[in-house]
Amino acid sequence: MRPVRSQRNSLCPTPPCKCLRYLLALLCLWGWLAPSLAQAEREIDIRVIAHPDVEVNSLTKVGLRSIFGMRNRTWPRGDLIRVFVLTDNDPTHIRFTKHVLRTFPYNLRRIWDRRVYSGTGQSPVVVSSEKEMRDMISLTRNSIGYVSADWVGDNVKVLELR
Repeated sequence: MRPVRSQRNSLCPTPPCKCLRYLLALLCLWGWLAPSLAQAEREIDIRVIAHPDVEVNSLTKVGLRSIFGMRNRTWPRGDLIRVFVLTDNDPTHIRFTKHVLRTFPYNLRRIWDRRVYSGTGQSPVVVSSEKEMRDMISLTRNSIGYVSADWVGDNVKVLELR
């Protein structure tokens, strides 16, 4: 007597119609999530700003992480960078660290504290509001910071992120 061959594909342990249902469900889920992910990306309305005399017009995200992580302390011409940040619990600071720097606020704070306590660097200047951030950036040469798009003014330079 000959053994009966299975109708199932040896590569897929489930019937073909079940595999197609899973694939269709995944496609529907992706169709539902993709627009919301794109919308969330558009809602990140944070702008990196600098003093108008800063010679840099754009920064890479790696370069920005290096500046806000206090590893890169000078502009290309050798001038010291003055970094301004909002308080750790400010919603704009949280959005900036999570969505622009791709880290968490407590990680950034830990990096700053390690540099200060080891004597290898200093922490950034903390301001209490976005208005104060914009005003301090406009008055302090070689400074950099961030604000919501609503707080950008003519007296600061917006840096493009590449």
